[in-house]
Amino acid sequence: MTSPLNNVLGVATDIQRTLSHSDFCVVIPAFNEELLLGRCIESVIGAGVAATHIYVIDDASTDTTAAIARATGVHLLSDGRKRGKLGGISAALSHFALAQRYAYLAILDADSHVAPHYFNEVWVRFLQDTETVLVCGAPQSERYNWLTAYRAYEYAVTLRLYRQGQHAMGVITVAPGCASVYRTRILPLLEWDSHTLVEDMDLTVQVHRQQLGTIAYTPHAVAYTQDPRTLRDYIGQLTRWYRGTWQVMRLRNVPFGRQRIDAEFGMLLAEGLFFAVVTLCLPILAWFWPTTVWRWLLIDQAIVLTLAVACALVLKRRDILTCFLVFPFLRVVNSVILLKTFWLEVVRRQHTLEWFTVARYDDAPSAATGPCADHAHPFAQMDGRVCTAEDA
Repeated sequence: MTSPLNNVLGVATDIQRTLSHSDFCVVIPAFNEELLLGRCIESVIGAGVAATHIYVIDDASTDTTAAIARATGVHLLSDGRKRGKLGGISAALSHFALAQRYAYLAILDADSHVAPHYFNEVWVRFLQDTETVLVCGAPQSERYNWLTAYRAYEYAVTLRLYRQGQHAMGVITVAPGCASVYRTRILPLLEWDSHTLVEDMDLTVQVHRQQLGTIAYTPHAVAYTQDPRTLRDYIGQLTRWYRGTWQVMRLRNVPFGRQRIDAEFGMLLAEGLFFAVVTLCLPILAWFWPTTVWRWLLIDQAIVLTLAVACALVLKRRDILTCFLVFPFLRVVNSVILLKTFWLEVVRRQHTLEWFTVARYDDAPSAATGPCADHAHPFAQMDGRVCTAEDA
């Protein structure tokens, strides 16, 4: 199979390379993913990886997840055991001897799906540097409502303003679980039972800590992911992410490991904590210095609006602009969750592995409802599920 490949600047090269898809295997941990698993598998096959190189790990699902996997012809590990996401990946590595049979292993979330040239772009990044051991792609949030519009904005800003710079400096902080591919030679060296809520960040930091090789980013390997559509699910997911971040910091001695990644983590987390404190103190600050506060708020909103317009144009996402007015509310929510999780995990040292599972849903709202319609009201509630970290 041949296809035009992109260089790091996004310009199509004149060289046509043949990608050996048999070098790649794809592992998909799944717990009650009957709604979206089939779409995920179809996208991987559409990107050139045969079903015989796809491995679904059923984490004791109670729905038809296993039956859907069997119907697609992929390999399935479904023995009724509850392993959790990392435990499932570890079981697949040993059960199917993946590190011995493949050069690259991709991890995908069952609620995500990849673009047609996803594996081609990842392969090019590996070819550019033989020291590259982990390549992360570019997550994009699927369109649904005001929450997914904000998440699409966050992803775009993070990838274009932060991730590109982290790639250049060799300090990528997290290879997202929905879009990461590992060179299999390093897999036996990683710890797969670290008991944190953010396994993708922990694996990324382990690569840095052990100096196993380079972590690279390619903006052309796009993975579409389904983000929370309700405020309940959004808060639950973000709480898990933030608590997991503090857990990884404690577990891996961040930012005191005397590596460049420590400086990057320290800067980002200090910036986040500072912004969160200032945000929550705005009413008090406005009482004493109203003119100054209003001036800085206007500057802040002008910057955010400029970025939102740019994101809407680049991604062709009109919903980013139509839902822009709720962004300040979500930034306050983010600040509250960041400070709360810092207090619980770092100050109080209340370690938890409670895992909030986001409710799955159909691809998009009907055209009649629109991206910010009544069913997408900021305070609409849908059932979420709280389970342990052993759940996928």
